[in-house]
Amino acid sequence: MSIYEAARAELLDWISEAIQTPIEAIDFNKPLSEIGIDSLDSVHMIATIEGIIRKELPEDVILRVNCLNDIFDMMRERVAAA
Repeated sequence: MSIYEAARAELLDWISEAIQTPIEAIDFNKPLSEIGIDSLDSVHMIATIEGIIRKELPEDVILRVNCLNDIFDMMRERVAAA
């Protein structure tokens, strides 16, 4: 399992728990707010991602992403740049 895959799996577990929804039922293309991630959850999620990938994200990252697939793409780029 790659670092990215491990990070993605850990983040999905966190999201699933945060929104109390099984991973299989989460639509990765829906806006974060539509799957139940509010602004406070977003802040925690970004901190969680930084902890998982051990890299700081840009301060405006939450403005750059709309859905989970955007977040996964950003994580993949950060991990690949390491």
